[in-house]
Amino acid sequence: MTVTTQQQQRQPQYAPPTHYQQAHKNQPNQQNQHAALMVWSSLKASFAGGIGLLLLMILSLVPPNENIPFFSLAYLVWPGFPVVCLATGLLASLMASDSIRNTHQGGKVGWMAGFWAGVYGGIIAMMMAAAGFLMVDLGQNIASQFVWLVDYGVNFDTLSLAGRVFWAMIIFGVGGSMVCAMLSSIGGMIYPKLSVAE
Repeated sequence: MTVTTQQQQRQPQYAPPTHYQQAHKNQPNQQNQHAALMVWSSLKASFAGGIGLLLLMILSLVPPNENIPFFSLAYLVWPGFPVVCLATGLLASLMASDSIRNTHQGGKVGWMAGFWAGVYGGIIAMMMAAAGFLMVDLGQNIASQFVWLVDYGVNFDTLSLAGRVFWAMIIFGVGGSMVCAMLSSIGGMIYPKLSVAE
């Protein structure tokens, strides 16, 4: 009897987890879900931003109307670019509203959306430059600087094409993605302030 009683006393008693322990255990899973939602929301918003940048590039190719002096649809490109970037960040923050608690998180989501939208815009610009719709004069000027390569069998049109695509990548791809990311981060920080105001 004594041995049995001692063995029962030595057996550890099961204590159910407290509410704090359960919350602490589920916290990493919630953080992963929030991070995945923020990334997915930024990718979806970047796709919409890329479409907006494509429309702006198409507008820049529209020639001015001779019947309407001092007006061209191309004039809408410069004010339209920051509007598209801000809207991209705002849309990303709106899509990830369940995971955003402050302006820092909203700016992070907006930055990711703007960066990828700028990358899409850079790819579109490179394709348009390769097709001869963008930077035609710049490509010819660059090719004229390396005209001595023609003596080695390099075609002048090939040099012009390479120059157009390269500078489209630098200007629209690298520079455009950085500027778009910064403006979209501002747009991403707007939504948390609006939600707090409500």
